[in-house]
Amino acid sequence: MENNAADEIDLQKAIELVNGNKSVFVWIGGWTNTPLADLLEIDRSKVVDANPFELMSKETYPEQLRGYEKPIFVCHHGIASYELVKELASENIKGYSLAGGIEKIKDRA
Repeated sequence: MENNAADEIDLQKAIELVNGNKSVFVWIGGWTNTPLADLLEIDRSKVVDANPFELMSKETYPEQLRGYEKPIFVCHHGIASYELVKELASENIKGYSLAGGIEKIKDRA
């Protein structure tokens, strides 16, 4: 699978966007946002955990994410979030996948 660089974002740029209130991290990993926020050393309000099934279409896409031009989706390795971003694009919903997922964040810790 070849990734489109426009759909991915590196960790440093992602943190800059989130800290500038231009984006939010969306954790699709299945547990609460607290560990992710703590790993990133950012305010917990800047991380949202989401049910992947709610993200799959315009009809169920969470209202809290609509205020951001491109939310940053995070999963374990970056593969599921990348596929989610591609699927969302087919619904004209924009987003980024965090390159490397939480594994990349753990490398930083």
